[in-house]
Amino acid sequence: MNFRREGWLTRPVLAWAFYDVASSAFAAVVPTFFGLYFVSVIAGDRPGAQGQWGAIASVALALSGVLAPFVGAWADQRGRWLGLLAAATATSIAATIAMPTTSPGGLLWAALLFITAMVGYTLAVAIYDSLLGRVAAPTHAGRVSGFGWSIGFIGGIVALVGSIALTHGLPTGTQAAHLPYAFLLSGLLFAVCAFPGVLGLRDLARPRPTDRGPAPGIGAAYASVINTLRNWREQRETFRFLIAFYLFNDVLVTIVFFIVIVMRARFGLTVEGLLGLTLLYHVIAAPATLAFGHAADRWGPRRVIYFQVAILGVSLLLLAFGTGTVTPVLVICLLGLVYGSLQAVCRSLFSLLVRPEKSGELFGFNAVAGRLSAALGPLFFGVVAAITESETAALVSLLAFLIAGAAVLSTVRIPVMRVTSMAPDSAPTA
Repeated sequence: MNFRREGWLTRPVLAWAFYDVASSAFAAVVPTFFGLYFVSVIAGDRPGAQGQWGAIASVALALSGVLAPFVGAWADQRGRWLGLLAAATATSIAATIAMPTTSPGGLLWAALLFITAMVGYTLAVAIYDSLLGRVAAPTHAGRVSGFGWSIGFIGGIVALVGSIALTHGLPTGTQAAHLPYAFLLSGLLFAVCAFPGVLGLRDLARPRPTDRGPAPGIGAAYASVINTLRNWREQRETFRFLIAFYLFNDVLVTIVFFIVIVMRARFGLTVEGLLGLTLLYHVIAAPATLAFGHAADRWGPRRVIYFQVAILGVSLLLLAFGTGTVTPVLVICLLGLVYGSLQAVCRSLFSLLVRPEKSGELFGFNAVAGRLSAALGPLFFGVVAAITESETAALVSLLAFLIAGAAVLSTVRIPVMRVTSMAPDSAPTA
């Protein structure tokens, strides 16, 4: 397929997508495996360790969710997204590279590093996501978002292959203790790949010719966020979509923070085996995300999201009731089809609903929806599991969020975009 002839694979798109490669090197390893490292090594598998981990994850995600709209509004008003993107990225990288300094019993230091890494990563990705509408035409939003997400898996694959190499051949009981070196590798890959991605977006950081006077400060960003909340009816469809995304994301983030813990407990998998399954997920997810991005542009994002949610529901039921050694593989294959692609299609749909002049701020609110559900999802899962004394019941209970999210999405009015011919480098810019 000649992508350039279609007019959507422009230079800004390539630079924007390459940053996804960098951030995926972090996302593939740190959020998923730090919980296992914390529970089994830092906390020594003590009773209540999973509860402590859930609380740490909730704090990290809630804090980043609260900060995201203000950082996004500040970026919008100053017209300089690049500096904030670089600063947030550097913060996450520094904390990730420092993770090998943690040790058994050092709960506070481990928690501080993880929270710092996640807050920096979340703020950086919120700013990065907000640039989608500036590098891609509305009629190409689905395929551009899917393209970025799909090639981003390359970073995750490299990070996972390196992590497997670091743990291969080690005794089963010591593999988890070597995970900090996998985190270090992820941080270094994040740093190496982020530089060309950010540098390639430098044109978006240039102020418009009409910009005059001093740049707005934090107070103006705060006022903008408060004004948006007071006049939420002006962004009715945007906030309605955020509710649907909140419900979907409740399931997605719970899977991230608990799936390796559940699989180790239920199926007796080793750390190396879990890393191998995560690698399998990335191999499947890369082409699947690209395909679903094109499908969203062709058949509409709502239909595609419904299909993806149905597959996600099947994977939850299989994880809850499946037995035997083949079950983890089947679950990962299904998640590979839809976990990343669902987020990519939601990102492209959200870019169609927001006004360009408030893209950073509203993508910040998108981060709020994502991080608040991330904060509450693990907590909800833990409470249900504790009350019922059954991980199966907790997994099944997540289906309610998928059904509710689909119902809310059905009420969102999605703008109809006419397909237009675009020159290769005619994507909107700041």
